[in-house]
Parts: sequence; C-alpha cells; structure tokens
Amino acid sequence: MTDRQESTAPLMMETARLRAELADLNRLGESFGNTLTRAFVSAIIDGRKLSDVLRSLALSLANQTLSAALKPLGGLLGKAIPFADGGVVNSPLLFPFRGGTGVMGEAGPEAIMPLARGPDGRLGVRGGNGGTKVTVNISTPDALSFQRSQSQVAALVLRALDRGNRNL
Repeated sequence: MTDRQESTAPLMMETARLRAELADLNRLGESFGNTLTRAFVSAIIDGRKLSDVLRSLALSLANQTLSAALKPLGGLLGKAIPFADGGVVNSPLLFPFRGGTGVMGEAGPEAIMPLARGPDGRLGVRGGNGGTKVTVNISTPDALSFQRSQSQVAALVLRALDRGNRNL
C-alpha cells in the first residue's frame, strides 16, 4: 500500500460510515412519512377521533425513535468477539480506547496478543506452551580438552538459561 493510499484509508472508512448513517436516516424519514400518512388516512377514512389518531401517531413515532436509538447498542452486543487467546484483525475495526474510539486493522492485518506477567513482574507477550530448545555447539581440538572444560561449559550454559528465564 502506498503512502497516499494509507493516508486516504481513514477518509474512505469515514465516508462509508457516513453513507451508512445517511441511508439509516433516509429509511427513518420514509418510515416517519408512512406512519404519518397511515394515521391521517385512518382518521379520514375510518372516522377515528383525532385525539386517538394523534395518540397512536405519538406512540408509533416514539417506538421508531427508541428502536433507532437502541440499534447501535444491539449492534455492539451482537458483534462481541472474545480475543482472550489472541487473534488477527484483517479489516478496519472500531473499538473503545481511552475514552474515545480507536481503529485497528485499517492498514492490513493486526495481531491481538494476550499479555502475562513474567517471573520478574514485567508485563509482556506470552510465549507458547512448548518448552524452549537451546542448542549449544562446542568446538574443541580433542576430547581431553573438552573433559577438562566440561564443568566450565555446564556452568556457562546454566547461567545463560537462568538469565533467559529472568528475561534479562
């Protein structure tokens, strides 16, 4: 993705969001007009009292308004996806962040990684459940020199492993 494409991606996302909101407003406007028309047709053709028609109209409009106001909450609850074990976000996703709204995945896949405290108390990325494999290659001119330095090599390897376990 070029720099220009990356800089226009948030604008394109916002434009798509605004188009969706305008479509919702258009649908609500049409619904309001239809409700109003049905109410007055009911008064004229069915001979209902104007007070009953206005009461029914008010209830219907209140119901539509409440449904429209609660729609975002239903969308949030319906889209809750747990990421306790991590995951990947492949497309733009809005999320609450420090009192505002954050966007992730807007420039391509992003990882969600669980954090854990290590033995030293520092917070970091959890490793896999498999053990760590360490390979040590030792070059020596002969077996006798290796035997003489065997305890020194073992001590160095143990110190290195201890330091690795402490995340140093």
